[in-house]
Amino acid sequence: MIKDSLNRIWILCMKNVFLYIKKGPVLIFGLMFPFFMTLSWVIGRDISVNQVFIGIIAMTSFFTATAISPVVLPIETREKSLERILSSPISLNEILLGILFASTLYSLIITSIIAVIFIVMFSIAFNSLIVILLMFLGIGLMSFLGSLLGLLVAAHPTDMTSDVMIIVNLVKFPLLFISGIFIPLQNSSPSMIFISFVSPITFLTDLLRFCVDRSNFFAYSFDIIMLTLWIIVLFIVSYALHKRTMPKRLSEAGKSKKKMMMMKKNM
Repeated sequence: MIKDSLNRIWILCMKNVFLYIKKGPVLIFGLMFPFFMTLSWVIGRDISVNQVFIGIIAMTSFFTATAISPVVLPIETREKSLERILSSPISLNEILLGILFASTLYSLIITSIIAVIFIVMFSIAFNSLIVILLMFLGIGLMSFLGSLLGLLVAAHPTDMTSDVMIIVNLVKFPLLFISGIFIPLQNSSPSMIFISFVSPITFLTDLLRFCVDRSNFFAYSFDIIMLTLWIIVLFIVSYALHKRTMPKRLSEAGKSKKKMMMMKKNM
C-alpha cells in the first residue's frame, strides 16, 4: 500500500518536473530573478567572495523552490488535467506531495550545481566534511520549505498563474530583505533581529555563514531546528487550506469551461 502510494507520488513528481521546468514563470522567477538580484547587489560594492557565495546560494535556493509549486495547480485547473487526476485513485495528499517533491528536486539540483561551481571557481574552503553536509542539509531544508510556501500560496482557487505569482512575489521579496543576506544580523538593530524571525531565509543564511566563515549569529543547531519548525507549520497549514479550497478550484474550472463555451457560441 505504501509502496503503491510512493510510486504514484514519484510518477506525479516526474510529470511535474518535465512539464513545468520550461514554463515561463519557472524560468523567470526561478533562475533569472536570483541571478539579476545578485548582480545588482554585487556590482560597485566591495563584498567578499564568501558573502557573495552566501547570498547567491540563499537566494537561488529560495527562488528556485518557489518557482514550480505555485504554478502547477493553476495551470492544471485551467487545462482540466486536475479533474482527470482527482477522478483517478490518487489522494489529495499524493497530489500535493508530487508537487512538493518536484519543486524541491528542481531547487536542490539547481542550487547544488551553482554551489559546486562557485566553490571550485573561487576555491572556497570548508573545515570538514561535516560542515559541507550541514550546508547541503540547509539547502535541502530550504528547498522543501520554499516549495511548501509556494504550494501554500497556490491554495488560492484560481486558474490564472499570474494571480498566484503576484501573491508569491509580494511574500518573497519582504522575506528576502529582512533575512540578513544584505545586512548581517550582527550589524542589525535588536528590533530588526526580532523581525528577521518572520523570514525562514534568515536561518539558512545564518547556517551558511557558519559553514563558510563562522560569522553566524545563532547556533547552527538552532538554525536547523527553526527551518524544520517552519516546514512542519507550513505543511500543516498548506494541507488544511488545499483540502478546503479544492472544491472551489474545481467549481472555478467549471465556470471557466462554461465561459469558453459561451465565447465560442457568440463567435
